[in-house]
Amino acid sequence: MSDEVSSIGIPLEHCRLLRCKEMFIDTGREFDVTNTGSGIYWCSHTQTCLGPDSEVADPEHCKAGRGCYEVL
Repeated sequence: MSDEVSSIGIPLEHCRLLRCKEMFIDTGREFDVTNTGSGIYWCSHTQTCLGPDSEVADPEHCKAGRGCYEVL
């Protein structure tokens, strides 16, 4: 798959709705959603740690093939 990065810093193989608090800190470096300090993620659609399908929202699970997955 492409190494492109979305406008909010999430590699395109992850759902565009996946969020973590480190995304909102400007460090001047490229952001990697799979390597965060907190390990706490949420779905911006549900605003909880579960996606619309009631499954966990994290980089491991929020990928293509999941029913609620969205790409830019």
